[in-house]
Amino acid sequence: MKTIFTIVATIATISCFAQDVKFGKISKQDFEKTKSTIQTDAPAEVLFADGNYKVSFNTNQGGVEQTKKVFYRVIVFDKDKTPDDILKIEIPLYKSSGSAQDKLITLKAVTYNLENGKIIEQKVEKKDIFLDKVHRFMDKQTFTFPNVKNGSILEYTYEIISPFYGNTDTWYFQQSIPVVASNFTMQNQEYFNYQQDLRGSFAPKISTNSKEDNYTIHNKRESDIYGRTTQNSSIDNAKMKINTQTYTLANLPSYSREAYVLNPRNMLASIQFELASFVAPGRTSESFSTTWERIGKDLMDHEEFGRQLNGNNFLDETVNATIAGKSTNIEKAQAIFEYVKNNITWNDYLGQYTDKGIRKAFNEKSGNSADINLILTAMLRKAGLDANPIVLSTLQNGLINYSFPSRSKLNYVIVGAAIDNEFYLMDATDKNAQINLLPLRAINDRGFMVNDKGVKEIPLRNSVMTNNKISITADLKSDGTLDGTFSNIRDNYYYMFDKSEIENDPKAFEKEYIEDYNFEITDFKTQDNKQNNIRHQFKFDDIKVDVAGNKILFNPFLFIANTKHNLNLDQRNYNIEFGAPTTNTNTIKIKIPEGYKVESLPTEKQFTMPDQAGGYAYKVIEKDGFIVAQAQKVIPYSTLPAQYYKPLKEFLTNIINAESQQVILVKQ
Repeated sequence: MKTIFTIVATIATISCFAQDVKFGKISKQDFEKTKSTIQTDAPAEVLFADGNYKVSFNTNQGGVEQTKKVFYRVIVFDKDKTPDDILKIEIPLYKSSGSAQDKLITLKAVTYNLENGKIIEQKVEKKDIFLDKVHRFMDKQTFTFPNVKNGSILEYTYEIISPFYGNTDTWYFQQSIPVVASNFTMQNQEYFNYQQDLRGSFAPKISTNSKEDNYTIHNKRESDIYGRTTQNSSIDNAKMKINTQTYTLANLPSYSREAYVLNPRNMLASIQFELASFVAPGRTSESFSTTWERIGKDLMDHEEFGRQLNGNNFLDETVNATIAGKSTNIEKAQAIFEYVKNNITWNDYLGQYTDKGIRKAFNEKSGNSADINLILTAMLRKAGLDANPIVLSTLQNGLINYSFPSRSKLNYVIVGAAIDNEFYLMDATDKNAQINLLPLRAINDRGFMVNDKGVKEIPLRNSVMTNNKISITADLKSDGTLDGTFSNIRDNYYYMFDKSEIENDPKAFEKEYIEDYNFEITDFKTQDNKQNNIRHQFKFDDIKVDVAGNKILFNPFLFIANTKHNLNLDQRNYNIEFGAPTTNTNTIKIKIPEGYKVESLPTEKQFTMPDQAGGYAYKVIEKDGFIVAQAQKVIPYSTLPAQYYKPLKEFLTNIINAESQQVILVKQ
């Protein structure tokens, strides 16, 4: 955004920091709290959080700037269970394609411990603060608190001066742990009109304040050596109104670990401001309020977006070679998709605009999400296919508010193609993606397909059925011990997810996989056939089932029986997200011990959700000396609307009841 005009303003600072909670003011009484007053089992608690954002004219250098002051105080009850995002802090720092960038003015962080009646503080040192490049337009300042123990109090505060004032960061009142108090203050001079985007199910207390202050306008005019006027200098004094809005929430629970939520932060109480207009006396008003249609037109006119799709004759030879011998349009699309996916590597940078431009990205065989998927769009078009870019907000970036058109919320590009009366979604950034099977980051409700004709809202839904098959073969002894083998075959969406996790950290994947089971596992291994199937296997032994006199009682689904569903709310106003249509099939074969026979078997069960939104079948039989248990759950949609929440809870409860039944064997 251009500098509007140079003003030197004298503004009284308005602070929303609570008078009784200040950085570094820690007493012994602060350590007396041993558990959360909001959720007694919480591992930590935010005692106080404060965000103070101010947009004003730079009093020294001219132009407009945004000042961000943030302060957090947290108490730790159980270090081992405290979420990583509490112990490791990441501060985003934004930058433009030019020289404009955020400046971190101050950063202080301290761990406090009470030892032998004394408060011991350990500061985060400069050497322990790291700057990580996230992508072309953002870095992150990262640090971890030292010497954290049960009972530690953690504090950090920072101030950022930013040249970017088009919007504020999103302030999350709720966190992964309970919050005792959270304040957010937005302060802006009257010429800047911001609109608020307030979300979540908690209504904050809002206080507003307006105050007049003096400011000075400097208009400079000078002459060069030839007598030509270059700048004029004059000083005008006037008054300006300073508007302040403070939002306060208290005693907030941590966000519920709800099942079927791809990004829990989408459900949290939060606020963000975006500049709607600039109106100053004697100046032309500038409106920044927009529509999705306007945003789409601007994108198509942008040098690093729409104009990238013009010309591109350098792609002709590659396109012709790629589609040679392909007789149908979908075969051509598949061939081009595979070419881009396998020949151009994603550099892990997001972006709605190209990083390198598609020619350079094509030649260097790497680029950001816009580079890669605009190349895919251009190649599909050259093959005669109706393909267009789709802009969206990634999962971690949060949901788009569709009644609140925002350029700043868009940060990713995929492709939509209408082929033979069918519509297909594609994202070539992931080597394991398929047509109509998007990676997790791109599945965030809806995006906008843009072209020269306008903008069209597109649901972001995976439609490729994904299978998860578990097979267990076990030998049951007369003393009630079991040993056997476990095999889990996964494809499509699950394959893509597992591959990504394994490539990122194979040891962490194995550790997390094994931790799902509360018994000793041996010979764990993963086999990838490189053809969209991955198998995880392990062996187990000495698992105990109940022996009562001459009877053996056990659940035929052993350790994979569904026992809870983690749908904890009475209702929710947020989509139910599965990631993809899924079929989960479990087959267990348990050898009956010598000298025993079946006394009773579980009852067969079959049921569906309303509108066939889900189906389940359960059956246990005796066959050739084995107990054979089978169950299959089918969810044919990647997403269900919120009105299916209660039916889904009932559906999953019925599954739990079905899988709680037991087999009873009796000694002959």
